[in-house]
Amino acid sequence: MKTPAMTSPGKLEDLYAPVRTELEAFRSLLESEMSSTDALIHDIQQHILSMRGKYLRPALTLLSARLGGKSPEASIKLAVAVELIHTATLVHDDIIDESEYRRNRPSVHSKYGRDLSIVAGDYLYAKSFMLIASIQDPWISQALSACARVMCEGEMKQIEKRSDYLMSQDEYLRIIYQKTAILFQASCAGGAYLGGLGLEGSKRLGDYGENLGMAFQIVDDCLDLTQETRDLGKTAGLDVEKNDVTLPVLYLFEALAPVDRAELLAEVRSGAPDLFAKVRDKARSTGAIDRALERAGHYTRTALGALERLPASTTRDTLSALARFCYDRAY
Repeated sequence: MKTPAMTSPGKLEDLYAPVRTELEAFRSLLESEMSSTDALIHDIQQHILSMRGKYLRPALTLLSARLGGKSPEASIKLAVAVELIHTATLVHDDIIDESEYRRNRPSVHSKYGRDLSIVAGDYLYAKSFMLIASIQDPWISQALSACARVMCEGEMKQIEKRSDYLMSQDEYLRIIYQKTAILFQASCAGGAYLGGLGLEGSKRLGDYGENLGMAFQIVDDCLDLTQETRDLGKTAGLDVEKNDVTLPVLYLFEALAPVDRAELLAEVRSGAPDLFAKVRDKARSTGAIDRALERAGHYTRTALGALERLPASTTRDTLSALARFCYDRAY
């Protein structure tokens, strides 16, 4: 059941209003970074740019910087670097998953092939760390380098744990922290640091970002089961097809009787016909999706609690509304 405290906060564009000027500068620098004098590289990067997302992580970086009372040029660079890292992971994810679509457009993998896509993702990583180096701050360089390392570790662990539908919940949560939440954490902590909040304030914003990222990924897990491809902007049901373990499916296997669990496990691992529809229906009927959303609600409330330890401001209110917005996607 939807928590009353998490009522819809409005449109995402409206929530970005406090950093509208900074986001314009972010988009300008991003477009510059995604341009090239080489025709092929330019074409690939323009295709990637055309698949624009919600720019949530850059917005979190810029809002966190503003919370510290500053909006330095360095925070714009960090916002672009964060978006390039995120985009690189999406390019590589689509190769691993053999996904045909990303944000309702052909994925880089489907348009340019596997080999070029691998290098295109690597290229985005390289560009992001050139930007980070240009900030010339050892703390930022170390924090984002550690973030990228942990993200790669999370991806490897997720691949290793495919089909392990009996893994512990703690192990699953550790993987999504590594794959997803740590970039939210780094975006917020890095923005706060550059905005002048200091190490203590950066830690608090990092706690907010980490919990927001955990909630965001769990909601994504649920949407993969409840939405259609046209609504998701990517192929629905890929988690089930690729045997990627998600929280609602973990809860589904927990809810089943031993005989039913063994039967479904065999079907999942063998890729039985109409598997996605069967898993989706069982996840709904057993309450597994609702249970996963309750866990996402827990992380959202924890994120909101981290913000309450910071001085009241309109920017803090915006960060609170963003956390509720990310949770409310499920509804």
